[in-house]
Amino acid sequence: MLTVRPATIGDLPALEAMAVASGVGVTSLPANREKLYDKLRRSEAAFEQEGADSDYYMFVLEREGAVVGTAAIAAQAGFDEPFYSYRSETLVHASRSLGVNNRIHALTMCHDLTGLVQLCGFYCERAFAAEAAELLSRARLLFIANERARFGRRAIAEMLGVHDVAGQSPFWDAIGRRFFNMDFNEVERAFAEHSKTFVAELMPAYPIYVPLLPDAAQAAIGQVHPDFEQPCRILGAEGFEADQYLDIFDGGAVLTADIDALLAVRTATSLPLGVTASLPDGAAPTLLSAGERAAFRATVGRAFVSDGKVWVDPDTAQVLGAVDGQMVRAVAQLGL
Repeated sequence: MLTVRPATIGDLPALEAMAVASGVGVTSLPANREKLYDKLRRSEAAFEQEGADSDYYMFVLEREGAVVGTAAIAAQAGFDEPFYSYRSETLVHASRSLGVNNRIHALTMCHDLTGLVQLCGFYCERAFAAEAAELLSRARLLFIANERARFGRRAIAEMLGVHDVAGQSPFWDAIGRRFFNMDFNEVERAFAEHSKTFVAELMPAYPIYVPLLPDAAQAAIGQVHPDFEQPCRILGAEGFEADQYLDIFDGGAVLTADIDALLAVRTATSLPLGVTASLPDGAAPTLLSAGERAAFRATVGRAFVSDGKVWVDPDTAQVLGAVDGQMVRAVAQLGL
């Protein structure tokens, strides 16, 4: 069975391989051993603590002892630095004497999203994406529901934007390249491995007028890379929406949501576990989680609710590390 659990230092070699395989688009999964080690160490400390500010939680997806995916939660986007994005807005240019009143689409760099809960670091090996993407993505939401006091009111998730066949971004080429003199891959690596303050130092602080951009750059605004379409659908079904914010590098959509309105947070059942060797025909595939902090586990198994308990088979209970009577969370699968 597929299982989501907190990452440990022992997962470093697997995460290094995934960081390389994910390419430069997943900037919160840097292909840098020292940076990954620091993230793992910070994550382990967060899971062990009773509660702390600015925590970072990294999870791994495991199948038969092999790590095949990862995803993370940053309790505060930006942590110790501003979290930069473009805010899409409309500016009005008017002249009463000429009888002109024009509404112009513009992008303004901001850090409005700094401090919000961020879902980040998502990567799943292609061979398991179809069956595991929902578990890997939504398990984080069950963890948030279980540890609600650790997290704020709103959440964001950046979607990778449009790239061409060479891995270059038309949005970046139209804006960022002119100020950095670096191609998209170079700046993504710099963003992943170094301080983010260079964004404020080099990117234009004035609004970018969208009609002045090349057609390819305009078409890329708010779009999602094909590799992120499935995670985007899953988060959309949960209640995330594409808002007025964009990724500052490739123009990809930034999804936002009220955490308490998310499907997994709002509808998950929290009940004692029941274990039975004979599940009825009505038992349905269900996303399940058990355990607190470092003992957290999530999986998908057949389950049904009866007599005030969530009933599963012994194998599912073992994967969850849970025993009869222990509290578990259960929510219906989206089936995407």
